[in-house]
Amino acid sequence: MSTFKVHTATCPACGHTGWKVEIAQGLHITRLPEIKQQLLAGTFQTHRCPKCEAPAVFEAPVVYTDFDRGEYVAVENARTGNWQAAITRHQTVFRDCFELGPPIAQEMAARFKRRIVYGYRALREKLLVWDAGLDDRAVEAVKGDLLADEGEAPREVVLRVSRILDGGHLLFSLHDPVPRPAEVPADQPFVLALPPARDFLTATADRVAARMRDVASATRDYPWLQDDWFVDLHDGPSYLYQ
Repeated sequence: MSTFKVHTATCPACGHTGWKVEIAQGLHITRLPEIKQQLLAGTFQTHRCPKCEAPAVFEAPVVYTDFDRGEYVAVENARTGNWQAAITRHQTVFRDCFELGPPIAQEMAARFKRRIVYGYRALREKLLVWDAGLDDRAVEAVKGDLLADEGEAPREVVLRVSRILDGGHLLFSLHDPVPRPAEVPADQPFVLALPPARDFLTATADRVAARMRDVASATRDYPWLQDDWFVDLHDGPSYLYQ
C-alpha cells in the first residue's frame, strides 16, 4: 500500500530549515492514480523553500507498484552507490513478498516487469516509455545510438526521455552527471536542486521502430542491458532532471 512520512526539510539553495514535507515510503498506484500523474508531470515530491522559493526534489528509496499494469519499480536514490548490491537486495524482497507468497502473489510475480531505477526522473522515463508501448531496452539502445552520433560516452552524459512527440519521435534531455554526495543517512531523503538540461536530442520514429523490431540488438550492442532489473544505458546510478 502507499505510505508517507513527514520529514523536516532543509533547503539546498539557502539553507533554510525546519519546514515540513511528506516523503513517500511506498507507492501503490492502483489506489493513487494522481501520484502517477505527478510523476509524469515531473512534480512528485518537488517542494519550494518557504523562504527563498527555490524548488528541490526530495528523493527517498521507494517501491512503485501498479498491479493492473504489472509494473514493479524499485527506486533508489543518491546514497546507493552500487546497483549490483541494490539488485540483490530487491530480488530478496521481491522473492519473499511475491514469489514465495500466497498463490495470488505468485501470479502477480509472473506478470511483473521488474526494474531498479535511480531517481524519480528515471522512474518517470520508464512510465512514459511503457505507456507508449515501447520496450525500455530498445529505448536505451536508441540513447546509445544518439550518443555515438554526438561522440559522447554513456558514462559522461545522461539522456532521459523528456517527451514523446507526435508521430512517435522521442525527445531526450541531455544532462551532465550529478556526483554522488557525501553520505546521506538511510532515514533521510536525498535533496536535489533542479538543474537545467544541457541540450536536447531527438530520435526519429523510424530509428525507434528499427530498435523495436530487433530488441535483441540492444543487448548485443549494449550487453549490460540484458539484466531484467537494471535496464539503463548509463552504467551505474544517475540522478538527473530536465
